[in-house]
Amino acid sequence: MRYLTMTSVVIMFLFIMGCTKESEQVEKWVNLSRWESVVYDYPSNGQGKAVWELSHDNQWATQKVNGDPTILVSDIDITGTIVEGSWVMKENSDDDLVGFVFGYQDPGHFYLLDWKKATQEVYGNGIAKQGVSIKVADADYSGVKKGILEPSQPFNGKDLWNTEGSEGKVTLLYYEETEGWEFDKEYNFFLEFIPGSFTLEVKDGERTIFSKIIMDDTYKNGKFGFYNFSQAPVIYKGFKTTSVISTQEFPWWILILGIVLIVVYTFVRKKKKVIKNT
Repeated sequence: MRYLTMTSVVIMFLFIMGCTKESEQVEKWVNLSRWESVVYDYPSNGQGKAVWELSHDNQWATQKVNGDPTILVSDIDITGTIVEGSWVMKENSDDDLVGFVFGYQDPGHFYLLDWKKATQEVYGNGIAKQGVSIKVADADYSGVKKGILEPSQPFNGKDLWNTEGSEGKVTLLYYEETEGWEFDKEYNFFLEFIPGSFTLEVKDGERTIFSKIIMDDTYKNGKFGFYNFSQAPVIYKGFKTTSVISTQEFPWWILILGIVLIVVYTFVRKKKKVIKNT
């Protein structure tokens, strides 16, 4: 019995060691051809409607119209994924908002990072402050999921503009008065989105402009999207995801070894009994 117990312990130890998960990070450059645009309609603003244009290889997206807020939404869930990319704001006279959304559920429910070049107050809409804001949008919505949305649904002109958000629709999670972005400079962004927390970074080359870890579980999964509010042209490029995957398969060799040990143990026990009886 003692030998059987020891054999069982050995088999269990080897099995646990064999089942220990190994993992690796897998980078993937993302094809944007299946991404869909969401365009908000603010009649009072009197602006145009966003136009997203993809590069010939579907690796870049350019938002070409200085208009109402818009999102180019991915076709993938980014939960547990690292997302990286960059923006380039091409030269003009404007100073408005660029960024990205994540944890995206529908046009009324998502997290938002936006970055303003300079502080600006719009009468009736509030103040959009220079710097980076992290917001959570949580507005009732049951309309169309893509294309141009119904006027003032689910947001009106101030909801996404005002840094402080708006009661019952957009909540400010964090604001930091960073430097404003500059024209014709490529800025890199980084997002790691896991249920209950997310890490966000904006960099100018190796120089960090913004870095923050935020704990919030309003949305525990969802899609990613490029965001633009009244700024054009803006190029969104270099988009890739990094996922951690397990590379360990079921350890069949341990199962085979266990069977061999049991057979050997049984043979030895029988042989001892035969010797004992003779």
